[in-house]
Amino acid sequence: MKLTYSILWFDDREEYLESVDIDYIKDEFSKLGFDCSIIFVTEANEFWEQSPYQDFDLILVDYSIDPDKNQYGQDFIKSVRDQEVLTEVIFYSTNEVKDLWEAVKTEKLEGVFIAQKPNEVIKLLKVAKQSINKVLDLENVRGIVMAEVGNNDEFLALIAKSAFSKLDDAQKIKQVNKYVDYEKVRYNQCKSTVEGLTNSTNIDELLEILDSTKKWEICVSLSKQVDDLNISERGNYQEDVLKKRNFLAHGLPDKLVDGALKFKHRGKEYTFDEAESLSLRENLRKYGEFFESVVKEL
Repeated sequence: MKLTYSILWFDDREEYLESVDIDYIKDEFSKLGFDCSIIFVTEANEFWEQSPYQDFDLILVDYSIDPDKNQYGQDFIKSVRDQEVLTEVIFYSTNEVKDLWEAVKTEKLEGVFIAQKPNEVIKLLKVAKQSINKVLDLENVRGIVMAEVGNNDEFLALIAKSAFSKLDDAQKIKQVNKYVDYEKVRYNQCKSTVEGLTNSTNIDELLEILDSTKKWEICVSLSKQVDDLNISERGNYQEDVLKKRNFLAHGLPDKLVDGALKFKHRGKEYTFDEAESLSLRENLRKYGEFFESVVKEL
């Protein structure tokens, strides 16, 4: 799971789906430090087009899809399970609960939650929170953080390339040499590769050897030379995200009380608990959205 919880919602009544309070659902996910993406489909072919469904964290399916064509929700759920996809499913209807359970039993469907309208949104949030809580142990949080930082690295590289292209050659060489000097210290075994960039204007090769911190720093440096690129306006990405990421990636954790962990890395300490986990996820979302918006405006 990434920081976006992805939902596929299948109901043949378009007017009903239009009445779903999407803002409320997204606000509830935001409180958990996650974005929420919902794809609504109203036709069978639209549902099939989403196959093989692995990218979804939850699927909602109505019972009465198209009775005139003898199409019912359990048939579509079965098609998902037949592809060996174990994504959790909420099966809902205005029908009595026993009708839904009977359909599940008949098709021998696994991993299905039952809900009666209009309570499917309540069940959606309960199931989602349960799923999210399952993945918010240390190892999964580490994976989420690494993946999101990796995505942000791509955005920062695009921002750096665009800003760099607006400099004259002298400015370009000065910027490259500045970071070549940094990397000479870090890459003792690859000095020839690093030194080969001295006095060059090759931003692409330079970015390939810069870590996340240096990608952020070069964007900040370039923003001081390029108009309308205030990359720091949302805060300090290094302090808010990257330093904490480094503790999670490289630190050794000691258990504390109430599930908290104390990481030690390079003589410093970082306490990671539920509140800190939420704060870090929120910062990752904030900076990720900001960097993406900057790229779109380039």
